[in-house]
Order: sequence, then structure tokens, then C-alpha cells
Amino acid sequence: MRRIQLFAAEDNYADIHWLKIILEQLGAVYALSVVTDGEKAVDFLLKRGEYEKAPDPDLIVLDISLPRLTGIEVLRAIPNCDQLPICVVTGSEAERGLFQREFGIKESAYVLKPLDDGKLLECFRCYDHLRPIAEELKRR
Repeated sequence: MRRIQLFAAEDNYADIHWLKIILEQLGAVYALSVVTDGEKAVDFLLKRGEYEKAPDPDLIVLDISLPRLTGIEVLRAIPNCDQLPICVVTGSEAERGLFQREFGIKESAYVLKPLDDGKLLECFRCYDHLRPIAEELKRR
């Protein structure tokens, strides 16, 4: 199995810890880069400043309620964000329609917390390059 490069913009340490537990339970081989606010998320995705050598993520796990810039503001700051592999993870159903209309986020890539293995695999399945990995992880 190839190594998955994940990027998470999440300010809650418990949610990051839970993501790692899910990935390990699935048997995923992964590298995880984490930032805890929206400004750093934009810098990471645009490869600015300290993130100029940041890896290209196979999947972006984006919290909506971030300090400094919200998840919505992060995506608005990224050109062509509709072409990025994004999984929105949030505690609120309220912005689902906005994310679908404005950013092209698929229904199953907008996930309500708590994240679990099924929801994460559905996010993977939204993107062609991750679909085979999702199927391999599901079989394990």
C-alpha cells in the first residue's frame, strides 16, 4: 500500500488524536501534517513561508471552526480549491450547502464529527486517486 500524505487544519488536539487512531485501526500507511489555524492552513496550501517545501496532500482534512481564518475563508483564499481533495470535518450541518455550491465539496466529503472509519473511507472514495486505497483499507 502506498503512503498517504494527509494535511489537517484542526485546532482541537483530541480530533487530531482521533484521526490518527482511525488511520491506525484501518491499517493506513500515512504521513500527517497539521496546522492549528486558518492562516497557517492557507500558507501550507499555497506553500508560503515556513511551508514552502510542504508536501502536496493526497487529502486535506479541514475543520470549519478554525482560529484566525475559518475553513470557508481558507478555501476562499486558495485559487482552484474546487480541484483539491478536501474532506470538511465539522460539528455543524449548517454550511453543507455553501460548501457544495461554492467549493464543489461532495456530499460524503462533508462529515459531521465525530469522524469514524466509515466516514473517512467515504471521503477517500470521493477522489479517484484515493478510491483504490479506500477499497484496500476496507478489505483489511
